[in-house]
Amino acid sequence: MNGRGSSFQPVTGFLYAIGRWMRALLFDDWALKALALGISLALWFAVASQRTPAAIRLRGVPLVFLLPNDVEIGNTPRDEVELTLRGAKSALDSLNVRNLVATVDLRNYELGERVLILTPDRISMELPEGVRIEDVEPDRIPIRLERRIVREVMVEPRFEGRLPDGFEIRRVQVMPELIKVRGPESHVNALQKVATESILLDGRRNSFTAQQVAVNIPDAKVVALEPSVAVQVEIAEQRVERQISNITVINDERHAPDHASIVVRGPRSVVESLRAEDLTLKLERSDDGSIRPHLDGPPGIVGQLELVSITPKLFTKKS
Repeated sequence: MNGRGSSFQPVTGFLYAIGRWMRALLFDDWALKALALGISLALWFAVASQRTPAAIRLRGVPLVFLLPNDVEIGNTPRDEVELTLRGAKSALDSLNVRNLVATVDLRNYELGERVLILTPDRISMELPEGVRIEDVEPDRIPIRLERRIVREVMVEPRFEGRLPDGFEIRRVQVMPELIKVRGPESHVNALQKVATESILLDGRRNSFTAQQVAVNIPDAKVVALEPSVAVQVEIAEQRVERQISNITVINDERHAPDHASIVVRGPRSVVESLRAEDLTLKLERSDDGSIRPHLDGPPGIVGQLELVSITPKLFTKKS
């Protein structure tokens, strides 16, 4: 018996040591072990949740169309869509939604009125690996594809304000008078002329040239290939008309009457200061034999005058 009991002592000692180790493992510093277990579980749940599939809804994503070089969109389709994206939560959280652009390829579409059907596979977008487009709203967009054309249109200057009293615009020249515009065929053909931005006239008494005057096209789909022009504006004293009587008639062929009444047009300051003795009316015979009246007087004055009418209209030769 003593020999058998002694043979079991090593086994009993070993089992006793194992038991003490298990008790120490389970119960010694149990608070610290519980904290470590809690931290491990939290980390595991955090990692697992980041890998769990999730979905987000994005509103106002810019919509861009790829077109052939000679085609443009003639209507105004919506330029934003709403997208539902699905993927790992970590990948979705890393998205910079401000940089997202939805692109649709229309390069194989025919010209005319079309209804664009938007499906997830029709939209191209730079997305992280594992993130995909699940839904698109709206899923249909009316669109009109037209030829892109270029044509010339006239430029009309636009003025704002007023000149000082007694002055007027005598002449306006736009350089160039015609500019080329480009856009959808229906829009370009509907454009008869384009206006410039406003040119201010307040306080101007002298002629001037406005450089780099922008061309203003209200239709956003039409582009001016020459975006600016130069505008020459001739400003002069206001012109008025005045009747002056008892103007001496001079001729070499003894035509009657000897005096006439005339109406002249010219700068106000010049016309209002005229006297009958400042002017004469010369009768000259033209190449076709007709009598042509010609206003004569001081060069600095006559050069600014326009002869509007003469009374009498006919002159007869004295007998």
